[in-house]
Amino acid sequence: MSSDTRSYAQLCGIAAALDVVGDRWALLVVRDLMFGPLRFGDLIEGLPGIGTNTLTARLKQLEAAGVVRRRLADRAIVYELTPYGHELEPILMALGRWGTRSMGRLPAEVAARSRWLVAGMLAFRGGTRRTARPAIWALHLSDGPFTVRAVGRDVSIVAGAPERPDHAITAADPDLHALLTGRMTPDAAITSGACTVSDAAALPDLLALFAFPPL
Repeated sequence: MSSDTRSYAQLCGIAAALDVVGDRWALLVVRDLMFGPLRFGDLIEGLPGIGTNTLTARLKQLEAAGVVRRRLADRAIVYELTPYGHELEPILMALGRWGTRSMGRLPAEVAARSRWLVAGMLAFRGGTRRTARPAIWALHLSDGPFTVRAVGRDVSIVAGAPERPDHAITAADPDLHALLTGRMTPDAAITSGACTVSDAAALPDLLALFAFPPL
């Protein structure tokens, strides 16, 4: 360990984990990279409040720890999680479920991003419906498209639109959140134009994959 790296220096797995991802912003960088590679500018834009120097430092720390790696894609440097970094996903999802109970303490004005909503969807996946056969949704949100795949009770979400979706849904982030938390019904969303769908089953079948707690 280099002399400029801080450590709790404790023979404890929790302390060792915090040596890697315990600094401010580190876990949020990991959260945003869960859905696919991002350029430095994409990370800056998606993490309001972080400075370029801070982001640079966190990426270097995460690279040194083997959590993040850089590669060239379409003539640009992108950052992505390593397999070791992806192992943090269930930990982040559990932390997100735990933190949901404290969201009532947030200030009146908060930032929001589609990736954060999708992270919440992953945290609360495992709803009432088991898909009889694999299904793919193209989910178009405020910040861009995502691909939702369901096989049985397994659900995955990645950034980007699928080539051959079985269903397509377009909704603004607040409207999808209202649907997921039961504050808006699918019929009301479609009738009001808050949500557009490719077919009648697209929206209720998607919502049934997630079990958000009521607000």
